[in-house]
This record gives sequence, C-alpha cells and structure tokens, in this order.
Amino acid sequence: MVRRPFLAVAGAFLAAGLSGAVIGDATADDRSARLRARELTTVEGQPTTLAAWDGEILVVNFWASWCAPCRTELATLDEWNAEWVTRGARVVAVSIDSDRARALRFAADQELDLTVLHDGPDGLARELDLPAVPTTYVLDREGEVVLEVQGSGERELKRMRQAVEQLLAVRDERAGL
Repeated sequence: MVRRPFLAVAGAFLAAGLSGAVIGDATADDRSARLRARELTTVEGQPTTLAAWDGEILVVNFWASWCAPCRTELATLDEWNAEWVTRGARVVAVSIDSDRARALRFAADQELDLTVLHDGPDGLARELDLPAVPTTYVLDREGEVVLEVQGSGERELKRMRQAVEQLLAVRDERAGL
C-alpha cells in the first residue's frame, strides 16, 4: 500500500508542474507577456511589437544568419507562412544577429516572404534566456505560448506544424468551415 501514496504525491507534483507550464526559469504566461511586449525592429527600421498581430496565431522563430540549422528551418517556415497567412497564422522570424544590416541582407538573399524582425543578441533572446538558436514559440490567438521548440530537425518541425494546424482547426471549427 505504500505505492498508492507515492503515486498520489508524484501525480500531484506532476500536475502542479504542468499547470504552471514552467519553461526554463519563467512560466509560459511570463514568456507570453515578454514576447508580446518587447519592442523589436522591422526591416524598414520601424519599432513594433508582436502584439501588433493580436488575434493571429504566431510562430515566433529566433534565428541568426551564422546558424546553419536556422537557414534550413527558415526556408521551411517561409513555405508554411505562405500557406497559413490567409488562414490566420503567420511566421515572424526574429534575428538575434548583432549586425541588423547583415541579418536583413541574409533574409533578402534568401527571398523570405515571412515577417523578419531584428532584436540583436542582447534583447529579447537574452531576456528570455534562450539556450540555443533556433528557438521557436507558437502563440495562440490570445498571445499565449502553447509550444516552445529548441533546435531544428524533422521532429521539431513536425511539432510546430501540428501545434499550428491544431490551432487553425479550432478556428475553422468555430467559424463553421
């Protein structure tokens, strides 16, 4: 009978951990607020925030021009963005390059149609304590983080796509589509 109390206690700890959706040293709610509030720079050099896209599903990808996996992932995300943008989801690629011009030149050379923003290495990426690039967040229509993916590969891309497709399906269901 010792097993049951142990399982109950273990289950309680697991539920408590999941309910707070702890990501690193901050909760998902804290990360959501930071992501939406931080001022970033557009390709044109204008300030903006992710809150500018409230009501849309966002895939926020932190990348750098020197990161080989980022380059491959951005090409896939650009294709997905073209598919999703008319359905209420968009990809926002946030460069953490120290040189904004270099990041924007890279994005132009790759002919990316997705939204490219610049933040630099000491901005939001540092504030969020990102462990690696690429790191991607999927935010729902309310601006809440529903998924964090570190690194790049088939498994990571599949998780991102599934999360967005599930959020889009909820939207389509509510709209009667």
